[in-house]
Amino acid sequence: MKYRGEEKKVELDAVSISRLILLFIIPIVAYGVALFPPALVIYFSTKILNLENLFHLLIFCIVLVLDYLVLIFSAIFSTAFFINTLNLKYEEGEYGKSLKDKTAFKYALYFALYYPAYRLINIFVLPPIKSFYLSMIGCKIGKNVFLAGEEWIADPCVMEIGDNTMVGGRSLITGHLAEDKLIIKKVKIGKNCLIGGESFIMPGVTIEDNVVVGAKSLVTKNKKLEKGKIYAGIPAKEIKVEKKKEKG
Repeated sequence: MKYRGEEKKVELDAVSISRLILLFIIPIVAYGVALFPPALVIYFSTKILNLENLFHLLIFCIVLVLDYLVLIFSAIFSTAFFINTLNLKYEEGEYGKSLKDKTAFKYALYFALYYPAYRLINIFVLPPIKSFYLSMIGCKIGKNVFLAGEEWIADPCVMEIGDNTMVGGRSLITGHLAEDKLIIKKVKIGKNCLIGGESFIMPGVTIEDNVVVGAKSLVTKNKKLEKGKIYAGIPAKEIKVEKKKEKG
């Protein structure tokens, strides 16, 4: 008995091989460039400071923490430069899953550059820096967006997040699915929304303004959540809130 997809073979044509090599080389170069400024900081610090002196050792420890921030910014600018220079931002549609497909290759390379940088930012919860980075690589993100920590915005270039929206910790918002094809659809989240922690927002979802999505909810693909309403559950459904009658 053959299972679906079992008969498929790994494609080893010239295009696929060259793109596979680029998937290794370009991120290595990008992160090598990103490591250069913090490496310089450490190099000159060790030249200036005497690490056998306890006070100098304390200063060096503080320098290392500051150097981590240097690494974050250098990784942001380096990866954003490569993403924009190589035109790696992709659009919604249906594409092949092999590297022979140009969009599948762009998606894989975009991910290889973006994922480590975003994880670096997430070690320290720095929402304004995260919003700044997302906007640099194609996300339409509004003012005062709060990204709580450990959330994953899987496809920034097909995402839109409105002003004053909060995305809870460990939430996943994705614009792609890998089925028979690579399916990419835009996700739009309106203004003044609250996405509860550990929620899963799937491709094609539209969340209108002033919507609350409860924690650990699953918003299935292509679903539209209407303005001013509360949704929760797996899958997410509208929760009716009874208004208390005013005493006369």
